[in-house]
This record gives sequence, C-alpha cells and structure tokens, in this order.
Amino acid sequence: MTKLLYLIVIIYALVILFVFPKWTVDDAYIIYRYADNLANHSELTWNIGEDPVEGYTGIVLPVILACLIKVGISPVLGSHIIGVTFYLFGGFMIYLILRRLSIREVTRSIVVLLYFTAPFMFTHALSGLETTLFSSVIASCVFTLLICLENKEKQIQRESLLLLLLLLAGLIRPEGVVLAIISIIAVIFTKVKYKKKKPYPFILLSVFVYLIPGLIYFLWRWKFYGQILPNTFYVKTHSGTINVYTFKDMYRFLLTYLSGPMLICILLNVIDPDLSLKRIREKRVYSLNPQYIVVYFAITIFLLLVFIQYAQSSLLMNFSYRFFVPFFVVFLIIIGVFIDLGLYVIQWTRRDKHLRYRILKILTASLILIQILVYLGTLRREITFCSEYKQLIDEVHKPAGMFLKKNVPTSEWLIIYMDAGAIPYFSELKTVDFGKLNDEFLAKGNLSESEVIDYFYSFNAGAVVITSYDWDNIDYTPELNSIVNDPRFKQYTLVKKYKTPVRKNYFEFVFLRKDLL
Repeated sequence: MTKLLYLIVIIYALVILFVFPKWTVDDAYIIYRYADNLANHSELTWNIGEDPVEGYTGIVLPVILACLIKVGISPVLGSHIIGVTFYLFGGFMIYLILRRLSIREVTRSIVVLLYFTAPFMFTHALSGLETTLFSSVIASCVFTLLICLENKEKQIQRESLLLLLLLLAGLIRPEGVVLAIISIIAVIFTKVKYKKKKPYPFILLSVFVYLIPGLIYFLWRWKFYGQILPNTFYVKTHSGTINVYTFKDMYRFLLTYLSGPMLICILLNVIDPDLSLKRIREKRVYSLNPQYIVVYFAITIFLLLVFIQYAQSSLLMNFSYRFFVPFFVVFLIIIGVFIDLGLYVIQWTRRDKHLRYRILKILTASLILIQILVYLGTLRREITFCSEYKQLIDEVHKPAGMFLKKNVPTSEWLIIYMDAGAIPYFSELKTVDFGKLNDEFLAKGNLSESEVIDYFYSFNAGAVVITSYDWDNIDYTPELNSIVNDPRFKQYTLVKKYKTPVRKNYFEFVFLRKDLL
C-alpha cells in the first residue's frame, strides 16, 4: 500500500512540474550574467573589464551554469534542470534519513507526502536559484552525519564524504559553513562521549579535507573581490537589531505549511505522556539512539543560529518563503521522528483503549487531509504568482533589455534602478546596480543623499532604466526622486515605457542620453 502511495506522490509531483509555469525569478538572471561572463570571458564578475564584485550568493551554481553554457545549454534551462533534479533528490534523501532512523513505513510515507506536495517547492524548483540544490545538500549532510556517528566500518571514507558535502554546502550558500562547524563538533563530541575514541584523527582529516580547501577558496575570493564577505551580505544586513518581519514570515510559514504535522506530533505524544516517557526510558525507540539525538541537537542549533542571522537581516526576495526551504526539510525530519514516537503510543492504546485509538486515528488522518487541502489551495496561489511573474519578465524586463542591446553602444554604461536581473542580462551592457547587490560602493550603506546622487551621475551613463509605481510620473523612492530632480538628469530623454496587465502599478521607464538619440 505504501509503495503505491509513493508512486502516486511522485507522479503527482511530476505532473505538477509539467504543468507549472516555466518561470525564472529576476534575481536568477544575476547568476546567469556571472555564469555567462565566466564561460565566455573567463571572468567571474558583474562587469567585464571592471573591478570584480561578488553579487552572487555562492560560487557553485554560477560555476555549474558556466560549464553548461560551454556545452551549449542555456543557463535558464540548466538552472531548471538543476532545480527539478535536486527537488526530487531532496525528497529521496529525506526518505533515506527516516529509513536510517528505522522510522516505520507509514510515518515515512506521511513525511514524503508532505514534501512532494508542498506547493512552494514547485516554485523554487523552477525559480532558477540554488534553493532546492542547497536544501537537498543539507539533507545529504544530515544523512551522512547519521552514518558517521554509527559504530560501523569505513569511518574514514564516511567522514571524508561528510566533510566534502559540508564544504559543498558552504560553497552553495554561506549558511552551509554554520552547519559544517556544528557537524564537526557533533562528530568530535560523539567520538569522545560515546565511542571513547580520540578525536585527533578526525580533526586532522577535517583540516585537510575541509579547512584547507575552504581557506584556500576564502583567501582567493578575498584577494579577487577585495571583501571578506559577499556583497549580498552587506546589502541584506538589517539596519536595526531585529527585523520583526522575519519573525512574521516564519510564523506564517509554519502556520500555513506545518501546523497540521506539528499538531499531530503534539496530539500523539501528549495523549499519554507517561507511556511516551516510558518508551523513551526503555530505549526501545531506535530513532532516539543517543548518537542520533546528537544529530537532532546539531540540526536544531543550526536552524536557530541561521534564524538569528536572518532575524538581523532584510530577507530580500523571500518569495514563497525561499529562505525557509532548508528549514522545511529539517522540520520534516524532526516531525517524522516525533510522529513515529507517537505511533508507539497509538499501538499500545489499540490493545486496551479501542475508542481512544479510533479517535486518535481519525484525528491524525483528518489533520493530514486538512494540511494537504491547504497545500492544494496555496498551489493555486503559487501557480498564479509564477505565471504573472513570467509574464512580467517576458513583457517588460526582457523587451527592455533587448531594446537597450539594439540601441545603446556596448561602450556605454547602463544604470538600473531597481531590477538588475533580466534587463542587464539581455542588454549585455556594463551596469551600475542601484539595487546594490552588484555594487560595492552602494552596498556598504551609510552614504549621504548627495553622495548617492553624485555617484549616479559620475558614470555619465548612456542609458537609465527606472522602476516606477506610476505610469505618468516617476514614483518609486524618495532617493530616486532626488536623483531625477537633479538638473543633471535633463541630459536624458524618456524613450520607452513598459508595462504588463498582470502588474497594475509596476512599470519600467527607459531613458537614453540625448546625444545617443
């Protein structure tokens, strides 16, 4: 029966992927530009021939896409292949983790069902970003960490694989470094506490397999880009101590996508807490092996530390809860463990409390059904969002970029305020990104208004593209209003306006310097 359920779930996921809008988020075109520059000009930078800037999140995706470009695969298609592949692979890794923990089949099927039907996963599988790649590598790290903490043979091979996966995670997104530090500490702790072994061989292995390669990369990028951290870090760091919107987003995410499973965990484990505690004390639950508990603590600490950083950041482009997808994967693993523990209680209740057993069974099934219905409801919203966004790119950003490519000499600069993805990518012009992700000067902040305005005009750009909320007048930010009200802006003439019916208050204005007309 469970095999049939797995088959149905996979078929459902593939069908949804087939009919889902083949969209690409604007930020993905930033990565495509870096990949294209690397593939065709051997420079991993924003503007060819200019001072390099690190406006991408992690090096892995642009390098992979550059390799695909070299063999004739477009970065859009390549990123979709990567996103879908690792979306499917992530579900497989969750299944392997739960099987490794001896979680019973019915629980595994519930968790796998929740993963493959989560509507936001389809959005991220096709967004063009590294979201599903990173979340599946996180799951792979957790699986390998479980294996490393077991008393089995071939420890060096297992530990080497773990360290390589942790290195890969850190190169995909900086958050992977946090997981690496915690995982290495977890392995050392387990060796000393439970295996009664000296940790020095593993520490030495960590130095050669993880630390030295990671340090080499860090020193290279520091020398090449001239910054300790990626440019995106400085842009997203919140000006205040705490960003309350991050807490609100996390609350909405948990409420929408995990409230049902969490209620099941609570329901099954508090209905008879004495029995639950008894099972734990008897150590009959394999998933609560002390060494596995170390893993649970490790991934929980990882989530907490990452969330603390997120709470102090402005999570730009957190569409469909993009930054919480790795959290979702880890939450599902933990939920699987607690549901399985609760099933022991149900199994015991079945013998002498038939009514309670039936009620628990009905409530559990009802909560799962309600959660799936919520998923189906939000799937519509995800499809609408992606379809409209695709139309925005096709009808506004791409035409604007192609117009600039055709009408502006390649020697001229383009200033973009604010969407610096598809428009610069299709224009192929040297670009000043006033969205700050690809500009070190603007990213550092603490600039006066006059400094920003002078910086804008210092490039004598041949073209300026401005986002506006008003079709008749420029209306976006007070800073932009100050820029366009400066007398120097009179050297530019409005030549094109772009709009789409799916965004009633979102327009792009294209200005050219008068001598280029």
